Amino acid sequence: MPPEISIVIPVYNVEQYLRECLDSVINQTMRDIQIICVDDGSTDGSPAILEEYAARDPRIEIIRQQNRGGGSARNAAYPRIRGKYTFFVDPDDWIDLDLCRLCADKTEATGADFVVLRFIEYNPDPRCSPAFDPSLPEIRRTPEEKDEIFPLTGTWSKFWQSGFLLSNNIRFSEGKRPANDMLPAWKGTVLAKRIAVLDQPLYHYRIRRGSYLQTINEKHFIIIETFHEIEKMLHETGLYESYKNIFIQWKLIWFYRYHYCRYPRLLRPRFIQLLRRNLTKADREFCRNASPEIFDKDIRNFYLLLVDGGRFGPLKYHFINDCITGKDVFFELVKWPERLLRRHIIKPLKSFLMAVIQSPDLR
Repeated sequence: MPPEISIVIPVYNVEQYLRECLDSVINQTMRDIQIICVDDGSTDGSPAILEEYAARDPRIEIIRQQNRGGGSARNAAYPRIRGKYTFFVDPDDWIDLDLCRLCADKTEATGADFVVLRFIEYNPDPRCSPAFDPSLPEIRRTPEEKDEIFPLTGTWSKFWQSGFLLSNNIRFSEGKRPANDMLPAWKGTVLAKRIAVLDQPLYHYRIRRGSYLQTINEKHFIIIETFHEIEKMLHETGLYESYKNIFIQWKLIWFYRYHYCRYPRLLRPRFIQLLRRNLTKADREFCRNASPEIFDKDIRNFYLLLVDGGRFGPLKYHFINDCITGKDVFFELVKWPERLLRRHIIKPLKSFLMAVIQSPDLR
């Protein structure tokens, strides 16, 4: 008989965390599960740990491949999936022991294509993800009702009907790239007829230093290509017009701006140049016409940096935005070379103060 749930775990050099992850999976209160572990070319003690656990638990199946990235590892498990439901777990995370039972019960009761759940993030202290909007229905069907689900791109926040996942070819982006789960998250969300919300934090998400997501470099510029893939998918499915505003909003406001603020100062100019070259006519129209509720002052300043930043655009953006949000106004100024600080900040400020001191009004 096929198992009730297939759990997929991509594994790469996580010996420090793997036992905690596997223990949380094999000890699920729902016992009828299949556990597919894909060793993505690990060079540490992870393969030995997988063999140890597989020797004592026949539900564990191991797939081995050369290192090709987390998305490729998850895709490699697809031919082995036999469960009615599918859930993806990252190997440095762990799950509540009741997760499978609660998610399966919710899916069975609602007939949803997938269930979306909350999580607890450890960075390094635990922080629970926000509760879902109580004014929205438990079952999401329309683009407007699905809106708050789009930022939850992590594969571990969704419990899938395997038939829906496989029949719609909802697969991960191949290669060693960050955000390899954004495309399947978006594709699954727009194609789903019914999405059920399980408003419980059942997944424990660990943000660790040195992980691929946390290593910020030029490879993360591929986020632009990821949004091209999502836009292409929306056109191919005939759903672009239905989700255009939501897509552009999250692309510009959340992901582009979020990544820009995470990059070191030396990477930001190049990233801005790439964003400018990839800013579409639809992006510009959306930004010009967006309401203040969607486009607050912070976001509008970032958009102005994109379309008409000029030489001192980044300085203007950080200076003005930090004043508005109450952050440290000199967040960016302190990173300037001393010569530029003297020419553009210290010298003008000194001249201004001297003029004030010498003013007749003060005598």
